[in-house]
Amino acid sequence: MDEALMGILAATVATISWSLAPVAIKLGIKSDIDLIVLAGVRGLVAFILLAPISIPNILTYNLNHYDIILILISSILIGVSDLFYIEAIKRLGSWRAILIAYQYILIAQILAYLLLNEVRGIYAIFFTPIALLGIYIALSSSESLTNKDKINFLIAYTPAIFWGVATVISKYLTSTVDAVLIATLRAFFIALIFTSLSIRRIRCFSSLSRFGLLSLLASGFFTHVGGFLTFLYALKFVGTFISTLINSIGPLITQFIASKLSREGLSLRHVVGALVTTSSIALALILSMFNIV
Repeated sequence: MDEALMGILAATVATISWSLAPVAIKLGIKSDIDLIVLAGVRGLVAFILLAPISIPNILTYNLNHYDIILILISSILIGVSDLFYIEAIKRLGSWRAILIAYQYILIAQILAYLLLNEVRGIYAIFFTPIALLGIYIALSSSESLTNKDKINFLIAYTPAIFWGVATVISKYLTSTVDAVLIATLRAFFIALIFTSLSIRRIRCFSSLSRFGLLSLLASGFFTHVGGFLTFLYALKFVGTFISTLINSIGPLITQFIASKLSREGLSLRHVVGALVTTSSIALALILSMFNIV
């Protein structure tokens, strides 16, 4: 299969998986679950799933200290982002949280150009404002924001910044380090750091129902395995610009799933905004196929 097609497919799979994660979190959080515990457990689930297939690489691959430090930094950024993202989902609902946080796309594209001098697929950045316009349409309201609303939106924007930085780090690592190894080590660091910080509060999971626990564990898979691992391959095959732009279709998927499973209401504005975002992706991919841009 052509690398470009593989990259587009990987980015699509990652987008779908990441879109399922916030819905699973929303379904699973039925009580005051400690967010640090939650981040650690989600990372632990991913590590347990990834470790068996990455053991051969761990035993034979010689990682330099610089790569390990970068993976560690990425792990901390993603782990902290989890805390803010989950809190944003609890406060704003899954579709609002994902729409705001997905503005990481523009941040990642700008940083990829400035720090990595990446130009592969750079034309996609022209369509990013259209995708972000869709986000604005979906979030715009005639009502003024209260101080509480502003704080909630700030909480939701924090993952956008951290995800943008972590994406550029991941892109850099894919040029020299195996994707499965990156995903495994990042899940390990997240599990180690955040579980260690909250080991005494692990009992909070006893208040969850079996369905709630399964939902939260599934969110760990969707985030770190189905999402991040496949996204690494997308970054490797088609670069930051195309991978992140495809990822902006996530709000539409999350809105649809949330409305069906979580009974979160959708207005026409939300649907139109998500469709604008989706259209920008489709146009970028069509033009790229014919080398028009």
